[in-house]
Amino acid sequence: MLPVLPMIVQRLLASPNPVDIARHTGLLTAAFAVAPLATAFPWGRMSDRHGRRPILILGLAGFAVTFAATTIPLNLTFLYVMRLLNGCFAAAVLPSAYAFIADIQPDESRRARAFGQISVASSLGLLAGPMIGGLSWQWLGTIIPFGAMPDGALLLSLLVAGGAAVAAAVVARAIEGGPPPQRKRTDIESEGVARSVEFRLLGLAAALAGGLGLFEVYLTLRSRALSVTPTALGSMFAMCMAVMLVAQGIVFSRSVKPETTRWLVAPAFGVMAIGLALVLVAGRSDGLLIPTGTVAASGGLLAPTLTYWISWITRRGHAAELGLQSTVTSAGQALGSAGAGLLFESFDVSIASLVPAAVLAIAAIASLQLPRQLEVTRTTARGKSIAR
Repeated sequence: MLPVLPMIVQRLLASPNPVDIARHTGLLTAAFAVAPLATAFPWGRMSDRHGRRPILILGLAGFAVTFAATTIPLNLTFLYVMRLLNGCFAAAVLPSAYAFIADIQPDESRRARAFGQISVASSLGLLAGPMIGGLSWQWLGTIIPFGAMPDGALLLSLLVAGGAAVAAAVVARAIEGGPPPQRKRTDIESEGVARSVEFRLLGLAAALAGGLGLFEVYLTLRSRALSVTPTALGSMFAMCMAVMLVAQGIVFSRSVKPETTRWLVAPAFGVMAIGLALVLVAGRSDGLLIPTGTVAASGGLLAPTLTYWISWITRRGHAAELGLQSTVTSAGQALGSAGAGLLFESFDVSIASLVPAAVLAIAAIASLQLPRQLEVTRTTARGKSIAR
């Protein structure tokens, strides 16, 4: 959707201009991200209470319907409403999926690898979507007159919606119904250090989401400023997908112990800050490739790592905690997406690139003590387990 979103906005504006297109592109991206603020945690609570299967099916089915409606908007207001609803239903899926893995995989190493696999699948969808959208729009544009493009967009949206419906059917057959097993509270859950680390992890997850939200919109708008075609932009998103998959595959492979991933958080945030700054100062389209790959590698490493540790240290039901993570990441992504459009519109490129880089640099500094805190928490848990 993202590569073609500026074109859809352009069609709906009475007097389109680059400033308005940039602002609405950022705000529409933020609308999708801000919806889980109100719905992700309640979805997680319902999943903990009623089971994973009904919430997953409802989320996927609702996403399919609202996505189809998003691609054939009647006006800008309708487009904003559909993007909000699309985000609401999307918020039900990942927390329940991660929680299902946490329910059936008590072993630490296996759970980490399973989380990595879900993150890989999520990254595939997140980045393959823009790639397919850009390439399909370009292909449809060669066979459908521009004025009739909504018909082509409808065809594409129905294919995506159909895929989501098939996924819902598979989930219905693959996952057992009923409420998930109840988790026993342990001594570690009463430790103040665990609560402190949990809040720090959630804050870092929000910073990561904000950085990725900025990156998606920045890359789209910067590519437009450099006259990059939707096909080329789709190819860049495809490169992001490949880099993220490689990074996630390495970090959560059998050769890497899950507990060692805590040492990668601070360096990854630092590298991501540099890459995001370089996206906006690129003077040519080929200058976007290296910073894009840098941001993708860092994000691919950080997303499953933070999710794994948040699930490990949770004091609530799995889905409720992961729903809370989805809430804070949605807040970060919404601020990042909206901020990207406003910064790109209002300030010089150098200033616009400095702000997100500074935020991620602060996240890198804030995560320097994380490895030690997580080790203290793990040691405390093991000691009390042996004492029993």
